[in-house]
Amino acid sequence: MTFHYLKNYLRYLFCSRHWRGYGVHSPFAFDLVTNVIREELPYYKYSLVEKIRKLYQTSKKSLEVDGRTVPVPELAHGEISPACGQLLFRLVNKYKPANVVATKMGMGISSMYLAAPNSKLPVVTFCESESVASFVSGYMKQTGFGNVFVIKGRADDLSTRLADVDALGLLYVNDCFSGEDLDRRMEVCLRKRGEQSIFVIDHIYENASMTAAWRRLQALEEVRVTVDLFHIGIVFFDKKLQKEDYNVRYFPKLHF
Repeated sequence: MTFHYLKNYLRYLFCSRHWRGYGVHSPFAFDLVTNVIREELPYYKYSLVEKIRKLYQTSKKSLEVDGRTVPVPELAHGEISPACGQLLFRLVNKYKPANVVATKMGMGISSMYLAAPNSKLPVVTFCESESVASFVSGYMKQTGFGNVFVIKGRADDLSTRLADVDALGLLYVNDCFSGEDLDRRMEVCLRKRGEQSIFVIDHIYENASMTAAWRRLQALEEVRVTVDLFHIGIVFFDKKLQKEDYNVRYFPKLHF
C-alpha cells in the first residue's frame, strides 16, 4: 500500500458523500446509487462465479506464464473482488449494453461477472497467455459463459478490434497501472463512445499518475457523470445529464 493510496483512501473516507443516495438531486444518479451501486439482491449467478474462484484458490494445477510455472491459486490472487465483480454484474443488468469489452481477462472472474446477466451478450476480453486462456475458457464453457470471447494478446490493438464497432456498450479497463497507459487507452476508446456508453476504470488510485489521468477523464466536456467509488470509477456520456462528479461512499454487503 503506497502513501498515495493510503492518503487518498483516508480522504475518500472523510469526504465521500451520497450515502444511500442522500444529497443526490439528479434522478439518474439517485437511481444509480440506490438501485445499482447499493442494490442487495442475491443474484444466483454470484454464487456460480464465486464457486469458480474457490476452485481456482484450491487448485493444485500450475500454468506456464511468461516462461514461468505459476500455481493457479497465485494467478487467481489478483482477481477482481467479489464486491466490484457484483457491481459490474449490476451495471450490465441495469443498463443492458449492446456489447462489453474488458481489457484484461486475468483468470476470467470479471469477464464472467460481466457475461452473467445475459447469455447472448458478447463479452470480448484479452489474454496474453495461451495456457491461461485455454484453462479459463474451459471453466467458462462448462459453467455456461459461452458468450465470453477471448482474444490472444494485449488490448493495445483495441483500435483494430473496435474498427467495426459503432459504439462501445460497457468498457471495463483493468489493465492500466499508469496514467500514460490510461491516457492511451482513452485516446482510442473515446473515439468509440456513444451517448449510452459506460466506462468503468479500475485502479484509479493505484498511484499519482493514474489518479491524474482519472481527473483528466472527469474533466472532459463529453463526460457528463462520473462516480468515484475509490476502487473503481464509473463514467457516463449521456448529453441529457447535467455534468457532475459524485464521490459515493460504498461499503457493500457481499452475496454469494
